Amino acid sequence: MLQASTRTPSAPFGRTAVLTLIAAAVLSACGGGGGDPGTVPAASGGSGTGTSPTVPTTPTTPVATETTVSLVMTDGAGANVTSLSGGQSGTLKATVLTPAGKPAVGAIVQFATGTAGMLVFTPETGSALTDANGVAVVTVKPASYTTAGAVAVSATSVVEGKTGTGGVNLAIGAAPLTVGTLSFATAPTGRLPAFSTLALNIPVTSAGQPATASTGLTLSSLCVGDGTATLVPGAISNGVQVATYTNNGCVRGRDTITAAIGNSSQTIGVDVSAANIGAIQFSNTSQAGTSIVLKGSGGQGRSESAQVTFRVVDQQGNGLAGVDVDFSATTYTGGLTVSPLRATTDASGNASTMVSSGTIPTPVRVLATATRNGTSMTGLSDTLTVSTGLPIQRSMSLSAEHHNIEGGNVDGTKVGVTVRLADQYGNPVSNGTAVNFVTEGGAIGSAAQGGCVTVDGGCSVDLVSQNYRPADGRVTVLAFVQGIENFTDSNGDGQYSCTGFTGPAGTYRPLVDACPSGGEPFEDMGDPFLDTNLNRIYESNDRDLPFPFNSTSYKAGGNGTWGLNYLRAATEIVFSGSTGRLSEVCVGATCTGATYNNGAVIAMPVPAGLACAAPRSLSVRLADANNNPLPYNTALSVVSPTKVTVSAPSPAIIPSTTVVGGTVHMVTVTPDPACVPGDFTLQAKTPQGKITEFKFTVN
Repeated sequence: MLQASTRTPSAPFGRTAVLTLIAAAVLSACGGGGGDPGTVPAASGGSGTGTSPTVPTTPTTPVATETTVSLVMTDGAGANVTSLSGGQSGTLKATVLTPAGKPAVGAIVQFATGTAGMLVFTPETGSALTDANGVAVVTVKPASYTTAGAVAVSATSVVEGKTGTGGVNLAIGAAPLTVGTLSFATAPTGRLPAFSTLALNIPVTSAGQPATASTGLTLSSLCVGDGTATLVPGAISNGVQVATYTNNGCVRGRDTITAAIGNSSQTIGVDVSAANIGAIQFSNTSQAGTSIVLKGSGGQGRSESAQVTFRVVDQQGNGLAGVDVDFSATTYTGGLTVSPLRATTDASGNASTMVSSGTIPTPVRVLATATRNGTSMTGLSDTLTVSTGLPIQRSMSLSAEHHNIEGGNVDGTKVGVTVRLADQYGNPVSNGTAVNFVTEGGAIGSAAQGGCVTVDGGCSVDLVSQNYRPADGRVTVLAFVQGIENFTDSNGDGQYSCTGFTGPAGTYRPLVDACPSGGEPFEDMGDPFLDTNLNRIYESNDRDLPFPFNSTSYKAGGNGTWGLNYLRAATEIVFSGSTGRLSEVCVGATCTGATYNNGAVIAMPVPAGLACAAPRSLSVRLADANNNPLPYNTALSVVSPTKVTVSAPSPAIIPSTTVVGGTVHMVTVTPDPACVPGDFTLQAKTPQGKITEFKFTVN
């Protein structure tokens, strides 16, 4: 076989020459060059054409090339373990071998966990040096008594530049905590007074060792459950959890305290005293505005009684349960009553009674007295007003914002109509009293509510101009409401009285029983009706509409007994036209009987006996086509005066009125000093902007 030259070929030798040599060597090795490939070469130095066979070499043992680390955990007895619980600790041992397989002495081993927060190392760095046997040791324990789960622990060391790592998987279990015998830091002598405190000691152990935490500890007591005591945990030290117990006035006499963690619990008892009454406070009344109506006036949202509530509290302002409270009133005028006269406070310290009205209006307060441990205290309610009976006819009124609206030719003009009601004492009736309205023309009320309900004794609706329009332009509006007929309270007892009553109840009950004789004087009322011509006589036609009370037919006269009826009130609204006309035109004392329409020209001759340049008065009557007043707030003015001086009209604004014939207005006219003829225009402008004008010529 050819031997390759170790000399670097010169440049001319080139890549081709090298490849030629390599090819020759390969051919020679393969028996090339014409030799017999099956012939064994002779031994070196011998004769023949072959060579001697190569003697086999014995394999050598592999030598370690990496640092190796093996890791185990042992318990206190030195046995290998793979689990820890609670406060139990273990020893991690890492054995480190050099790349040559020998113990690594003085090598740094770093221990670590795959999940943070589950284990704590000692030393805290989690690192140690190997000893003469290549072993590094650290101590490990669960991070807390409640730590649980699985965690991977690794040990890593670098020796001779080679890194080795070993690991072990550990199971971590939470340690059960045990509660020991409870005790008070200073035991009370006798009963623990209300609002006093005690320090409670609660031993807590884990596996027989003092615990450093009391995770899962629950504290309770009978009085805590009642809301009359508190248990507040503090710090834990040397395995003893401290809690503060406060007696907030427990009424049980003896309380039992329980401390528990899981299935481990302990109890301790303590005698306690109830709290003394600190105050009795008026809390509230069930009636908004602290007002109830007179006896016999209830219903329709009105109440004849009110619940009055007081709260009994201790010195700390906490409600006291189970305290008896006695009630009384500062007056019993008109038969006012209080019931019950005694009540017991509930868990919040509240006790209530009912005040029922009499028949005479009066202010009243309720007295509440509570007693405990020989101590009595009294509280006084706010003033409750007994007032506001049923509406009575003589105290009903109806009014309108104004009585002549521009509705004769215009739709949608509104005017407010208000009704006011009071009882026989002149007190406004209760809120929510319902009033009905009907109208001869236009529309009244709203789609949601045809009438209205009172607030502070009154309520309002809108009358809106539209068809139907009466031919005379005058619209009657009627309001009616259920109430009582007028009567004279002869004996001053605040209600209608009937002497000598012998009915089934024995005693006359106003508004319930009929009084055929012996009753106080009263006004017996018939049924109301829509009086379209305001003559106070019901006329059976299409316009006078009747409203029978408790019957199907109209009754002009009363029923002969005092009681409920429809109270009624009416008013008239004029649907005024927008165009005016003049009548009764007077210059001084001289008047014409003519009527003048819009645009008319009217002469003002010099009155007899008056100088031509002397001032003269002019008065006119202004009305619409129905001889009704023009709309309220129509403005009158003088425009375009020529060679004449004219004062402002008086009045210059059409007032609220229903007077037939319209309104009278005056101006003072002063001609030119040279008696030159002049003229001016009297203009009327309605709220809708409609203009009527009359021209006056002055000679």
